[in-house]
Amino acid sequence: MKLYGKIVLILLALITALICSGCGKEAVPGGDPSGASFSVKRFEKISQEEYILYQNFFYNGYAKDFVGKKVKKEGVLTVLHDAFNSTERYYVTGYADQTKCCDWQWEFVPPEGAELPPVGSLVTVEGTFTYDEQNALDKYRITNTTLKTKKSFGEPAYEINMYVMGDTLERVQLANFKQFPAVFENKEFIAYGRIKALDVLQDPYYDGSWEIGFVWDGTAPKLGTTVVMTGTFSSDGKLNVTALQSID
Repeated sequence: MKLYGKIVLILLALITALICSGCGKEAVPGGDPSGASFSVKRFEKISQEEYILYQNFFYNGYAKDFVGKKVKKEGVLTVLHDAFNSTERYYVTGYADQTKCCDWQWEFVPPEGAELPPVGSLVTVEGTFTYDEQNALDKYRITNTTLKTKKSFGEPAYEINMYVMGDTLERVQLANFKQFPAVFENKEFIAYGRIKALDVLQDPYYDGSWEIGFVWDGTAPKLGTTVVMTGTFSSDGKLNVTALQSID
């Protein structure tokens, strides 16, 4: 599978207009139709410069010129459960700007034997940019790494945390679930998106990108509302939702 499914026009003029280096920001809780409260806090790394670099690497052919070179990336630690290849993939991730509709994600190999901080932590990864067609999801990843935790994510852990993922990785994670629902059955998740129908969640930003059915006994928000939901994966390819909050 390819991560880079969205074609984005890069305007270099945005560097000065939109570049932002903020990190450690938290999402603000919204209304709670479920009557049950859960945390929707998360760390976020915003960097237009990193987004443009990522686009140039994977769309404009820059990646091959950096093979073997040392790189350093700061962002949010994210784990993708890759059922297609029966492995877990580790990423340092972030967004281009505060709209969060455009994201970036660098796959890396964790330091051998290292105890990683909780998923969602703000980390710095240093290592060697490596071409690995067999093992990297997009042919390149960072190897021989060191990892430092800048801010540890102390919120409740979920087996599959899609809320700390950018939109791209969430789409890939849900594609894995749809293809192999039995692998994910009963695992706890947290996810986000827009309400498309009373029982359908869709991409938080783009129409027609992805959608998934969910089962929910609580009060449904109006269509188009952006929500965060928690629950468990079902073997029928749907999300069994136990709590839901609006973040509009």
